[in-house]
Amino acid sequence: MLTLLAQRLVATVAVMAVVGVTVFLLVHLAPGDPAFVIAGDNATADQVAAIRAKLRLDEPLHRQFFAWAVAVLNGDLGQSIFSDLPVA
Repeated sequence: MLTLLAQRLVATVAVMAVVGVTVFLLVHLAPGDPAFVIAGDNATADQVAAIRAKLRLDEPLHRQFFAWAVAVLNGDLGQSIFSDLPVA
């Protein structure tokens, strides 16, 4: 019984990892720049650059994923881009 529970736990962690990577990559494959969308049509290049730095969009993809995964595992789901309140 204990081995079955351990197998299920390992399988669950593996599935969660694959789903996390897949969702992260699908979000990054979406067309458009999220920083530009958040900043709005009248934003300057400096404002867009500041948003990209705040959201860590200027870092390589593997660093973005690692930072996102660590934050999610710590219970930090980020801030809402509309209300600037914590998502959790």
